Amino acid sequence: MSAQTKKSDNFKVESCTVLRTERVDGKNRIDLRVVKWERAKVPVLEKRRIWEKKEGERQGRTVGLNADDVRFVYENYPDIINLL
Repeated sequence: MSAQTKKSDNFKVESCTVLRTERVDGKNRIDLRVVKWERAKVPVLEKRRIWEKKEGERQGRTVGLNADDVRFVYENYPDIINLL
């Protein structure tokens, strides 16, 4: 997946890799992803709501990890560590 840069509220975020997506409805999803925030020194793993709009995507609030997310990270940790 190619890197995308999104500017929102004076924060730039580069979405490095979407690891997993949960579809909420036709215009909303929750992504487990590795991202690099403009003000951070290193990439991080985060789970965040994404709203899809005609003008592009809008970052929503972060969401807590559930047991399936932890299991996914555990099973795929070598790949995730390399992305971080």
